[in-house]
Amino acid sequence: MSIPKEPEQVMKRRDGSVLGKKTILKSDHFPGCQNKRLSPQIDGAPNYRQADSMHVHGVAIPTIDGIQNVLDHIGAQNDGKQTLVLWINLREEPVVYINGRPFVLRDVERPFSNLEHTGINRARVEQMENRLKEDILLEAARYGNKILVTDELPDGQMVDQWEPVTHDSVKTPLEVYEELQKKRYLVDYERVPVTDEKSPKEQDFDILVSWLIV
Repeated sequence: MSIPKEPEQVMKRRDGSVLGKKTILKSDHFPGCQNKRLSPQIDGAPNYRQADSMHVHGVAIPTIDGIQNVLDHIGAQNDGKQTLVLWINLREEPVVYINGRPFVLRDVERPFSNLEHTGINRARVEQMENRLKEDILLEAARYGNKILVTDELPDGQMVDQWEPVTHDSVKTPLEVYEELQKKRYLVDYERVPVTDEKSPKEQDFDILVSWLIV
């Protein structure tokens, strides 16, 4: 199928189980997302910081290279400091990596608002990410192995562009960390979906504490 001239046509034709009609894949990195006062600034890992002298670190959703840069900085290589890292992803909405960059699903009419799934558990959100990956690959097959994504410009304007994809260039977060483990990074990956700008539930704290005291 030839590529439609108007992005709106693509969005209207979307019929995936997750990537549905009038949804977009918005880049999760945008101009100004990095707090310039934080140090060190790690490439591909916006707002990386460490809690004083504690072994607790935080970061926004990084690129795949950014994840590796953080792990290298901490010393989680098997042939380095051999620091074991427990990476806990608190993102509630489904995330998918395309060519190393993280993208999130958004409503075309509300591109800056998270799609909330309050109460969703890890199994459910990871199922959505698997289906989102399948939707992307199926849609890309219609358009010459390209998928329409949306980036944000410094002035806040949204711009649509075609991103080339292959089966190996589209990954779920779980797949990303499993591949890092195969590269002998000492990282365990967990997921606790928490609604943005809302307090974690009691069971979320219980899960987090249970990992910290193991």
